[in-house]
Amino acid sequence: MRMAAGEYIDVFFFDTLSPQYLDCYQRLKADDVLYALSSVGPKRVVALSVGSKDAMTWAGIRTYADLCKYRFSLKEDSPEKPLMAGEGILGDGISRVADLQMRTSLARVVLGSVACDFSDTPYTGLGFDNKLIYMQYAGVEARPFGPGQEIPLSTVNQGWLDSAAVMSFPRPHMLLQPGFGNIWRQRIKDEREFWCYGNDVDTSALGRPVTRIVLDGYVGEHRCYYPIDLPRLKAGETVRLDITLKRMGTPDPDIPANGAMVTLESNIVPWETREEREEIFE
Repeated sequence: MRMAAGEYIDVFFFDTLSPQYLDCYQRLKADDVLYALSSVGPKRVVALSVGSKDAMTWAGIRTYADLCKYRFSLKEDSPEKPLMAGEGILGDGISRVADLQMRTSLARVVLGSVACDFSDTPYTGLGFDNKLIYMQYAGVEARPFGPGQEIPLSTVNQGWLDSAAVMSFPRPHMLLQPGFGNIWRQRIKDEREFWCYGNDVDTSALGRPVTRIVLDGYVGEHRCYYPIDLPRLKAGETVRLDITLKRMGTPDPDIPANGAMVTLESNIVPWETREEREEIFE
């Protein structure tokens, strides 16, 4: 990811020996090459691009473990200007070069197309009237550093849609959008993008649910849901879905749709080409 000129990067140097005390901190203006100073000896270098946060935000950072408690929030993050982080180890020396890969914690889900074919069912003449589409167990806080960074710290829409919580976000469309309306056999190709923090979980377990995308609506007069599991939802990646509804959905949004209800084609790609930045430290 390329950062615009004029943005700031916060750079920290920590000792590599436990408890990894802070050696120095600097706020630098983004440029093609960044220059920073540290004392001699091996160092862990950490960089953050978090917008306009005051430098006093970091006043309590004394060790690398302190920085690992810092969290990204979806209330401050956006696809257009994502919060980014990177880190690496510098060897001993007077003049050293660190190539840091600045990365986002965001994941993108693209609902590329949808169709409905209830052939060979008692309701074969009906379609699905899709009222809402939303992310369920969507990560809204994440740690960019340290253990557990692949799992969100907190989620929204835990089981049921919490519209009040979603609307408290500056960009609620990242989590909740109007539905497609009446879905029938002719495929609707109207791409929808959703964003949340990565949740690299293969299967749901107690306290570690899989993130889902939910289609909410009606088959005739029956309210039903199509909660579709998104296992291994990784930061920096796009999951693209093309969906065909085959049977009536579940009566509860917290019951995932099974293979008899939905056929699914999915593809996973990086959501944006990310360029390495060379940062030179002396």
